[in-house]
Amino acid sequence: MKALAPQDPKWLGRNRMITVMGRGEMGQVLLGRSPAGKLVSVTQIHRQLAATPEFRERFQREIDAGRQLTGVYTATVVDSDTETESPWLATEYISGPDLGTVIAECGPLDLGGLRLLATGLAAALAEIHRAGLVHRDLGPSSVLLTPEGPRVVGFGIARALDGDAPATSAGAVIGSPAYTSPEQAEGRGPTSAADVFSIGSILTMASTGESPFAGKSTQQILYSVAHTTPLTARVPQGLRDLVDSCMTKDPAERPTADQLLKAAARIPAEPIWSQEVQDFIVAHRTDAEWWVQTTERESSYRDQLEHIETRRRRVLRWAGLGAVAVVAVGAAAFGITRWADDSGRPAQAAQSVADPALAQGASDLRLLDACKLLDLSLSGKLGTAADPLQPEGFGCSGTFTESGKPAASFSLSVGVPPSNSTPTGKTVAWAPMVGAAGPSPTCARAVTTQTDDPVTLQLSAGVDSGDACPIAEQALTLVGQQLAHAVPQSNPPASSILRLDPCTVLDPAAAEAVSGDPGLHTSTPHTCTVDGVDASIEVALFEGRRVDKSADHPTAVPVGSFTAYTLSPSDSPHCEVTYVVRPTSDDRAEQVAVAAHNRGLTPGACDKAEKVLADVISRMPRP
Repeated sequence: MKALAPQDPKWLGRNRMITVMGRGEMGQVLLGRSPAGKLVSVTQIHRQLAATPEFRERFQREIDAGRQLTGVYTATVVDSDTETESPWLATEYISGPDLGTVIAECGPLDLGGLRLLATGLAAALAEIHRAGLVHRDLGPSSVLLTPEGPRVVGFGIARALDGDAPATSAGAVIGSPAYTSPEQAEGRGPTSAADVFSIGSILTMASTGESPFAGKSTQQILYSVAHTTPLTARVPQGLRDLVDSCMTKDPAERPTADQLLKAAARIPAEPIWSQEVQDFIVAHRTDAEWWVQTTERESSYRDQLEHIETRRRRVLRWAGLGAVAVVAVGAAAFGITRWADDSGRPAQAAQSVADPALAQGASDLRLLDACKLLDLSLSGKLGTAADPLQPEGFGCSGTFTESGKPAASFSLSVGVPPSNSTPTGKTVAWAPMVGAAGPSPTCARAVTTQTDDPVTLQLSAGVDSGDACPIAEQALTLVGQQLAHAVPQSNPPASSILRLDPCTVLDPAAAEAVSGDPGLHTSTPHTCTVDGVDASIEVALFEGRRVDKSADHPTAVPVGSFTAYTLSPSDSPHCEVTYVVRPTSDDRAEQVAVAAHNRGLTPGACDKAEKVLADVISRMPRP
């Protein structure tokens, strides 16, 4: 789940939106609350896909059919609007993890779990087909697990999009490629038998942990679906015949949903989730409920801020320049302060309530002074710094001492993925804190800002003996509270690369040419990553120890007309190439690094990194 971005709707019909649960090519799925107080899952179609009246008519027909679904294994339609610019459909919200996540975390299901999954999917399919629907997009992500059994979601959208010219590009296939049917893979119109084939693929994945069709690209997977024998040898014997019957190439030879339900009922095991799966489902539901409550609280807080800002603007508009004194008094009343950077210029304003949220994004934290943040947060509360704090990578570290207590070392990282994402049950400025369970003399805790471009803050603490987790949690709480109120900023030169959004110097076409489709982008304050089917490419803009003066003896490599450096072998599947942009001291400099990581441990990553770095250097402003 992610917090609503400024462009996301706050209301769809009578339903108040709470958070974004996912985005895709067809649209986005939001979590909302109905006027009756019920949670609803709202699928909002991209407006460009709904550009034709034919789509809206089909979408309305699918919604009308979907309203007939009342079975216990499907999600009930509760509201919709097909006339608005971006049509949407609201169904009941099901608080359960998707099947793919459960298998990734808990491993393949045992035979009892497979029987419960198979009977639930068959029952859901029978209900969907009796309503005249063909799901046609069944996959692990459209199957949610609850304590009582599976629930199927996402029906109706794919059928409404089918045949709509703006909806898909030439050669595109609606559905999850690894779980689609041969007839869909070949571009033929699917019938209800296509859903049965998908269930066979889902059950294979649930029992083995892998898709029954191999392939590194969408085209390879679709070819395998249409022409190769599914990999079902590892499916348990009590389920194998059922799975094989579902995945015959000829649709006419597959069982109906009712026949599948009868066959699933004969699987020789008690239909129940394993204890591990049950625990995971309960933990997911607890986390989701906590997240919903926290997000709604934050939404209310944001509404308060917007109300205050609206009043401030109204005062300025009415009173003109004379309102400055009024606003200054109001700011003091609300506790609004500003930190000034080394040049005396004000940094970002603090939040205007006593308990603000951690709502800073990548753009807000690009010029964050991590050492100043650590000093302001911990000094006087957890002791004083024994030595000057040391900037390192995308953060800062140092040792703090307090009279009568052992020294503790702290390391703050900004924009680095957390080393462990297990919820601790605690929060920092309304954001959930994660980290591995203690006790341990070294302990890391992390928190992610609640915004549309989130940034992770991780704080590691170390003590000579005992458990460092309590002091790590205390320190991260202090850091989060400080950051929520004000962002202490550095003041690099106007030409500094640290001021740049790294995604502005990474050409998407150049990155996708070496990473492969789909080229998904993610970013932090100083990194931009493109993940493709062949490789991932990351660009980092940072100040640190000069790579050309490293004691590890880096290799100089020509990159265009420039010289860069690498510590990676030329035939490595993982390679990082660094260019020194501007020295800042004898042993430090502003630098740009491009890292390439090939899928499948194939060699040649350095060639990709050097190619992208050459393009990045050409796009950077000269110092």
